[in-house]
Amino acid sequence: MSLCRSKPFAAMILPVCFGLASVCLTEAVPACSTVAFVDTQRPMLAYNFDFEATGAGFLTVNSAGSRRQSISEDRPASWTAEYDNLTINQVGPGMPAAGMNTAGLVVTLMWNKDAVFGGAAGLPSVSELEFIQRLLDLSGSVEEAVEHAKGVRIDGLVPIHYFLFDQAGAAAVLTPGKSGLVVHQGIDLPVPALTNTSYREALLHLAQFRGYGGASPVPQHQSRGDQNSLDRFAIAANAAQHSKGRTNAAEAFKFLNELANSETRWQIVFDPKDQQIRLRIEGSSLEHRLDLSTLVFACQVPALAVDLRQLTSEFEAKDLTPIQPELLSESLTEVLSSMRQTAHLGHAEIAGSIATGLIFSSSCTAN
Repeated sequence: MSLCRSKPFAAMILPVCFGLASVCLTEAVPACSTVAFVDTQRPMLAYNFDFEATGAGFLTVNSAGSRRQSISEDRPASWTAEYDNLTINQVGPGMPAAGMNTAGLVVTLMWNKDAVFGGAAGLPSVSELEFIQRLLDLSGSVEEAVEHAKGVRIDGLVPIHYFLFDQAGAAAVLTPGKSGLVVHQGIDLPVPALTNTSYREALLHLAQFRGYGGASPVPQHQSRGDQNSLDRFAIAANAAQHSKGRTNAAEAFKFLNELANSETRWQIVFDPKDQQIRLRIEGSSLEHRLDLSTLVFACQVPALAVDLRQLTSEFEAKDLTPIQPELLSESLTEVLSSMRQTAHLGHAEIAGSIATGLIFSSSCTAN
């Protein structure tokens, strides 16, 4: 089953296929944060995923050779994955919030009210989350990902921007704009961090603090209200600077705790050189270590996955099983129930159709 084959179904699922869709019409603003530690010997990326209502989601295995087609109705993009990757998905297969591939590319997302989806109408299109999956499927580095990003138009509803990182310590911020993606990388990315305001605005805010051109001390704690995202950016920038690029997973989680809030659901540390993802789930003291080098990546439908809230301290690769429509539908029902103020959402009866569509939206081809 392809989500693209039914226009009514695609029109219904598109607003749902982004787990943070409730920010469109409500005042609930997730406060996700990303900070990179760019030491070339041991680069790491630390990420907080924040969502008001629930921590429901899945860890999903995505294999090279998977053939995907976008749910977008206008010139849907299609591609065949070149890299195996592991993603963290709130919505379902092919719709990650973050992930890392076996080449060491990492992509995360954050809400940004200033993001505007535009660009050349003639390009093939993808949804906000499919964009992440496509980059992980096709790109072996930040440089390659930036080039692949230019080849599609994001047919998005929810304003977000993206942070990219790789095992060489290269980083980039991609922000959707009216004319297409605005890219910050190299000398245009002096601070390897991102929160929920535009990167340029965040840098201007940072310039008032000591060590960054100003005289005021860097905030030690987050403020409430409009300044929250800017304060988190300053805290993240300070963490990256004072680590001198070098850190370990324990220190990275410590920095994430400084950026956390009551809505932080997942805390993730990516180690692209060692091919490891360390994950902490809200309400649990366990730290789950996911080693991509121990996984057997073989394309199959349904894809292998595990419910994030079913992870145990003894988690092993064998615990990954084909994701079932009933299990995904149950999780989606919980996610959708938090979106009752958003058009077309909050209706549990649509979860089953969406779950089935997402699971069977990819197929396998010979490598």
